[in-house]
Amino acid sequence: MKTRKLKLLALVICCFLGMQHSISQNQERLTKTIKETDIDVLFKKYNNSDTPGIAVSVIKDNEVVYQKGFGMANLEYGIPITTKTKFHVASLSKQFTAFMTLKLEDEGLLSIDDDVRTYIPELPDYGKKITINHLLTHSSGIRDQWRLLEMAGWRLDDVIKTEQIFRLIIGQKELNFSPGDSFSYSNSGYTLLAIIIERLTKMSFASYAKQSIFEPLQMNDSFFYDDHEEIVTNRAYSYTKDNERLKKSNLNFATVGPTSLFTTIEDFNKWAINFKKMTIGNKKIFKSMRENATKNDGTVSNYYAKGQFLANHYGYDNIYHSGSDAGYRSYFVRFPNLGYQFILFANASYVNSSKETFKLVNYYLKDKKPKSENNASASEIFEYDKNLFIELSSSQMKKFEGTYFNRETKNYTEVKLENDTLYLKGSVLSETLKLYPVGNSNFKVKGSIYDISVNFRENDYNEPVVEIRIPDIMWYWNMKVEKVNLSNYLGSYYNDELKTQYELVKKENVLYLTHQKLDDIKIEQINEAYFSSKNRNFSNMRFKRNDSGKIIEFTVSSDGAKNIIFTKKYYSE
Repeated sequence: MKTRKLKLLALVICCFLGMQHSISQNQERLTKTIKETDIDVLFKKYNNSDTPGIAVSVIKDNEVVYQKGFGMANLEYGIPITTKTKFHVASLSKQFTAFMTLKLEDEGLLSIDDDVRTYIPELPDYGKKITINHLLTHSSGIRDQWRLLEMAGWRLDDVIKTEQIFRLIIGQKELNFSPGDSFSYSNSGYTLLAIIIERLTKMSFASYAKQSIFEPLQMNDSFFYDDHEEIVTNRAYSYTKDNERLKKSNLNFATVGPTSLFTTIEDFNKWAINFKKMTIGNKKIFKSMRENATKNDGTVSNYYAKGQFLANHYGYDNIYHSGSDAGYRSYFVRFPNLGYQFILFANASYVNSSKETFKLVNYYLKDKKPKSENNASASEIFEYDKNLFIELSSSQMKKFEGTYFNRETKNYTEVKLENDTLYLKGSVLSETLKLYPVGNSNFKVKGSIYDISVNFRENDYNEPVVEIRIPDIMWYWNMKVEKVNLSNYLGSYYNDELKTQYELVKKENVLYLTHQKLDDIKIEQINEAYFSSKNRNFSNMRFKRNDSGKIIEFTVSSDGAKNIIFTKKYYSE
C-alpha cells in the first residue's frame, strides 16, 4: 500500500514537472514570437515584393536568436531575400583581410612592424618607413584608391581590377601625411595587404581566404569576388533610386582586400561566432584586431583598430564596421561584454545601414539604456559676467559684413550690421544669432543655453573667416566670399600622377570642371584662391599664382587624397 502511494506521488510530481516544463517552453516560444513580431515591424517598410531589401541577424552568447530576410534580391525575376541570399558586403571584407594578415604573423611569416617595401618593392620610397601595421590601422598616409580613381576619370561602375589600382597607388609621389602621424581611412592599404598575402602564400587572395577561413568555418556560400565575370548564384542584385525611380546600380569590381566579399547572413553568423568560439584564430590574433591604433606621438585612437572600428553605445564598448559599394550596404556590430552581435546586409543604396542596425541594437538593449536624469541646468540660459562685454562702433563692426562659405556643409552664412548690431544668419544652429562684442573681433551670443563664441580672424592664407565655437560640442569656420574675374582661371589642368586632364570652362558665368569621361562638376568661387564644389574630390580647391600673378596650378585635398596638384597648361608658350 505504501509502495503504491509512493508511486502515485512520483507520478503526480512527474506530471507537475512536465506541465511546468511545457509551460516554460510555451512561454519561451511566446516570448520569441513576440520578439520576432516586434522586429518584423521594425523592418516592415522593406517587406515588399517590388523593392530591394535587407537581411538581418541577431546573435546572443554565440546562438543565433533571430535572422530573416525582407524585400527582394532580384526585382526582374521576383526573387525574395532570404538568409541564404549572397550579398556583396563591401568594407566588412577588411576584417577578413586583417585576420589573414595577423594569422600569417602568428605563423612567423611576417611581422606587422615589417617595412611594406620588403614585400612590395615597387612602392615608392617616401623617405619614411611604412609598416604593415600602418596599412592595417589606416595610418600609412597612402592616398585612397577610390578617390584617386575618381579623379583619374574612372567611374565606380567601370570594370576595376587590382592591377589597375596597384599601378595608380605606386604612381603617387607624395603621401597624405608622414606614416604614423595621423589617421585617414585608406582602402589602398588593404589592397596592398592583399598583395602581400598573395606574395607570401603563393596563392590567390581568394584561394587563401577559402583555405584559411571559409572551409574551416564551413562558410560554404562565401568567397572573395576577384573576377567580375564570375557567375554568382542566389545573389542579391544592387539597386539605387533616381528621382524615386528604382534603377540597377552596377558593380564590376575585380579587386580584393578592402572589399569584394560575397557572403550570406547564415555564413556571416559563423564568422561572428568565431570571435568567441575561435575555431580558427586565437586570443592573440583577436586581441590584436581590436587594439586601439597609436600615433607616433603616443596618442591612442579611440576609433581605429585593425579592420574594425571602436565605439561606445549606452556606455558599453562595441566593435563595428560598415560597408558601402554601388547599391550594397552592410553593418556588423558586436558588444563583447554583453554577448550580443548584430548583422545587416542591404541591396539598396538608400538604406542607412547604421540606422537600421541600431533599431535592432536598441530593441535588444533597451533594458541596458541608462536612466535619464532630470537636469534642471540643461535648459537654463548660459550666463556671462556683464563686465565681459565691450562697446564697438558701427564702423568697427561693418568690416565683418559679408557672405561666408562653409566648405564642409557647403552652406552660406550672412553677417549683417543692422541698427548698430551685428547679426549672423544661416549658421549651422539654424537660427539668427545676435552678436555682442567681447573684443575687437570676438563676440558672444546672449540668451542661449550654450556658451557660443563667434570670432572673426584670418586663416593661414590671410583670408577672412568667421569661426563659430561651442565648447565640447561644435567648432567650424566659414570663409568670406569675395567675387573675382573668372576668366583668369579658364584652361587645361593636368596631373602627372593620375595621368589625367581637366578643363575649367565658363558657362553662363558659372565655372565647371569638365573631363572626357565624367559629368561636368560645378565649381563655386569663394575668393581669389579658394574654390569649392559638391563633388567630394573637388570640394577643396586652392589656386596658386606665380610672382607675376599668373595662375599656374590648383591643389585639391579631400579626406582620402590630399595635395593633388593639377598644373595649368599654356599652349602658346
